[in-house]
Amino acid sequence: MKKLLFLLPLLLCLGACSGHLKSAVKEGAIAPSFNDTLVDGDYLWVRGFGAANPKHTSDSQRRILSREAAIAQAYQRATEVIYGTNLESNIQVVDAISENSTVHTSASGLLNRMEIVSTEYLDDGGCTVIMRLPRAALQAAGIQVEETK
Repeated sequence: MKKLLFLLPLLLCLGACSGHLKSAVKEGAIAPSFNDTLVDGDYLWVRGFGAANPKHTSDSQRRILSREAAIAQAYQRATEVIYGTNLESNIQVVDAISENSTVHTSASGLLNRMEIVSTEYLDDGGCTVIMRLPRAALQAAGIQVEETK
């Protein structure tokens, strides 16, 4: 019993002190507020979102492609944090839906060390992923990123 009383506060503290990003999905939709990036003592955490193409009728196809788009966006966010923002984009928006938009991903070097921590699907087939990169890998590459909370 004494061990349980000792472990319970410890577990609560560990849960409250954990630095990773929390879910951005609430009741099957995007939550009203969330963080996209976080740097804690151990990791650079990034979130990516991908929307499902309404022209795809297969749930599997919609989920797979929205997940790939979410991963691509997470890589983009990580690159922005590590190297800064200097991106060129060509997207045509028609009736609030992007058309003629392509996503090209190419992760090399440091970004190859990123891992997917969680994947969540939205009710409409969209997807959000959380990925992380060890700060030790950043430091080994001579890259310093400041902690955020």
